[in-house]
Amino acid sequence: MDRRTLLLALAALAAGPVSPLPGQVIRSYESLDRSAGDGGYLTVAFGFNGSVGNTDKAEFDLNGAVGFRGERHWVRLYPAYLVRRQEGTTSELERSLHLRHSYLIREGLATYAFVQVQSDRSLDLDRRLLVGGGLRPRLLPLEGGGVDLGVGAMWEEERIADGGRERSVRGANLLSAAGRAGTATLSLTAFFQPVLDDWSDHRVALAGSATLPLGRGWAVDTAVRWRRDTEPPVGVGRNDAGLSVGLRLAIG
Repeated sequence: MDRRTLLLALAALAAGPVSPLPGQVIRSYESLDRSAGDGGYLTVAFGFNGSVGNTDKAEFDLNGAVGFRGERHWVRLYPAYLVRRQEGTTSELERSLHLRHSYLIREGLATYAFVQVQSDRSLDLDRRLLVGGGLRPRLLPLEGGGVDLGVGAMWEEERIADGGRERSVRGANLLSAAGRAGTATLSLTAFFQPVLDDWSDHRVALAGSATLPLGRGWAVDTAVRWRRDTEPPVGVGRNDAGLSVGLRLAIG
């Protein structure tokens, strides 16, 4: 690793993720599959931000993808963990596990099916369970990727901290664009998740990222996000925005 690479890596670790505003969580996993080729692969992305003195604070964010891509079948598992501690107290804790399967029907057209379990203390969310799927046609090929449209539905069950429980059927729709600009890999994903019998209750999100390779599987990863939930839990804001800078390691 040369001096320039080392400086970039240290800068990424020092920056760490910026704390988001409260709001509902829609997680984007698209960027974690950039290294996916034929066969097995593993991607790990992490960030850390800490301070002592006037403010005793530590934040750790870990995301990953482990998968196998065959001629037609593509299976991957995405674990995620986020913890923030301030003055010795955990102020936010988010955990999620997402299992996804895709089947290539023909060139440019695939199915997708998924199961996701997550919890988030900042949202008073004890558990959210999602089960869904749909079709994903490719609208436009691009160098190093393309523009895809995902149209589907999912069953959702939420259990919040005060004992309340809600069930609904939502759309599981997305528009994803990925490609290359020089040595950087770019992606942008938009989500739309309405309750199917009440479209005024919906979630929308935008997630963009850029990855700059450092060599030997390492890269600096910068991501921005914005999300909005029209019907969040009581005491939780409708909007959520954030910026993160961290390191990524890809194997396979």
